[in-house]
Amino acid sequence: PYHPFAFGRWSRSSPGGAEMAVYDVNGDGLNDVVTSLQAHGWGLSWFEQKKGPGGERSFVEHQIMGDFSTENAGGVTFSQLHGATSADVDGDGLPDFITGKRFWSHLDTFIDPDPQGAPVLYVYRTVRNAKAPGGAEFVPELIHNRSGVGSHVAVVDLNNDKAPEIITGTKNGTFIFWNNWKTPPSPKARRGPP
Repeated sequence: PYHPFAFGRWSRSSPGGAEMAVYDVNGDGLNDVVTSLQAHGWGLSWFEQKKGPGGERSFVEHQIMGDFSTENAGGVTFSQLHGATSADVDGDGLPDFITGKRFWSHLDTFIDPDPQGAPVLYVYRTVRNAKAPGGAEFVPELIHNRSGVGSHVAVVDLNNDKAPEIITGTKNGTFIFWNNWKTPPSPKARRGPP
């Protein structure tokens, strides 16, 4: 059945986020949603799916990153999360969320927040942690601080080593980031605190 829910923010002339990822973030058997909240603004959240006793569906928002005034995962803050995708980048069997800042979305105008901010690219590793809100958290890992993302970011195994590479084209050029996570992080590191 249809269950309307706003996975984003509506303001100014840039309503909503960019690409969405749908996967079971916390391991409860229900697909959740991970998305930017405004493609030309601020915000990254995951939405935990809940199923009521009568089968009704609802979602609970868990903020990963807001603006400079909020507490953010890993202390990371950037705007204009225009391109995003998900893939198991670190080889632990869980999808991770890849996104970054789209640099100069509208040339060098100031209609978008923080237009001169560093064009960063991040992997947010999905970490299941029973003590975290919703039973999971996202741990940011900086990939690059001068590429950012354009309108799209792709993940594909270019050299057949079973470790997917990250590819993006931006105003700063086209970038391939070769995956050097050859072994998944230890289970203890992935689960977070006991």
